[in-house]
Amino acid sequence: MFYIFEMANNHMGSVDHAKKIIDDFADLAKRKKINAGVKLQFRNLDTFIHPDYKNRNDLKYVKRFNETRLSKEQFGEIVNYIHSKELLSVSTPFDNESLPLFDDLGVEVLKIASCSVDDWPLLREVSKINRKIIISTGGATIKHLKKVYDLFKKSGRDFSFLHCIAEYPTPIKNAFLYRIKKLKEEFPDIEIGYSTHEGPDTKSVSPYAVAMGATIIEKHIGKKTDTIDLNAYSCTAEQMEIVIDEIQLLESASRGDWSKSEALEQLKRGVYAKIELNSGYTIQKEDLYYAMPLQEGCLNVSNIDEIIGQKLLLDIDRNDPLKQEYLINPEREDKLQRIKATFNKILSDAGVTVTDKDDTELSCHFGLDKFHETGALIISKINRTYCKKIIAMLPMQSHPTHRHLQKEECFELLKGDCILNLNGRDIQLEKGKPILINRKVNHSFRTKNGCVIEEVSTTHIKGDSIYENPSISKLTVDERKINIKL
Repeated sequence: MFYIFEMANNHMGSVDHAKKIIDDFADLAKRKKINAGVKLQFRNLDTFIHPDYKNRNDLKYVKRFNETRLSKEQFGEIVNYIHSKELLSVSTPFDNESLPLFDDLGVEVLKIASCSVDDWPLLREVSKINRKIIISTGGATIKHLKKVYDLFKKSGRDFSFLHCIAEYPTPIKNAFLYRIKKLKEEFPDIEIGYSTHEGPDTKSVSPYAVAMGATIIEKHIGKKTDTIDLNAYSCTAEQMEIVIDEIQLLESASRGDWSKSEALEQLKRGVYAKIELNSGYTIQKEDLYYAMPLQEGCLNVSNIDEIIGQKLLLDIDRNDPLKQEYLINPEREDKLQRIKATFNKILSDAGVTVTDKDDTELSCHFGLDKFHETGALIISKINRTYCKKIIAMLPMQSHPTHRHLQKEECFELLKGDCILNLNGRDIQLEKGKPILINRKVNHSFRTKNGCVIEEVSTTHIKGDSIYENPSISKLTVDERKINIKL
């Protein structure tokens, strides 16, 4: 989650007051351990305002801009102060003449305002700038946003869209949060956020925006003094803290995985031998009985279909518990050997080397028997703050729809064919063209003739995959994964 604290002109033309605002929100960001930036606004007022209107105090915005005017040196002092407080610097340019300030002052993130989303002279120049670019979409149609998307995509820029209602302040009934879902559906490979203009004393809808998939939150901020008040849509650090607390509560409640409960495990019946059984014997249903308590290491009744038909590796006595290490499934071992041989050839043809240090697993979403239809081989090469994996798939195999709450990943095709589906939109993977998959975006992938894919991502976290099909989610991670050695 990235928070943009929009200072706008609330610095009131004073560097000292700007620093006091930054102090408040830097302290908030540090206490809440959030990724945040403070945003300024750049206008070259000498050219931005028509010569005939430069001193018109009867025009609201002209008067406001003149009263809060800052020099380049003053902006530079504020930007340096933002950086000293370990916050990102963000700014909105409202004219082409302001763009050089981003390099001159070292501003890190460029934000396009909703009023500029169809300012083509500005947008075309911005598309040439190598920055993180965030674009508000207030008043813009999807048709228009597709043109903006194409411009920045063809330029190879890292950009995002923010849902925005250009009403100051915005009544809750006009928030139109459903548009976040629409933006995610139309543009599944970029990040979507929310720029909110709700009143600070109004119940914030920002947590609901996050629940709908927003991963950037922008809010106007400021600081009250004896002589300075805030407008109807800017908030203090204390008011913003309430919003952040609610968002973090939502994020905390959203994380997790289907896991085993120790209390439930103690209530399960264990599987025990009804009679004495010899090594090499194939277990039948009538050889077993079920009772509690569930002894340590004992298989329970949920494993019964995996136990019947397996062979014993040692002799066991009557009333002994059945444990996994006592059993071997010859048919399963044969299947695994065939699968491993097939993948060894696929990886060799793709020029991929697998070593003993690599963690290799089969993802079997509906069990090993259906692996040829649904699943994938996943090789973890490294997993730190960044992660690299190799994914290989058999012909006609698919990987079911899921999303990651914390991991952001990128797929690039190495060999074969693969169709990646992002929020219902099919994308044919091509060699040399990586595709970004943002957090919380539903995706699946499939192949006709088999494929090998390279995945580069942020840290892989066990249990971070949330599957659309509830029958998959009911299984634990250990039940869906089979560790193997190639």
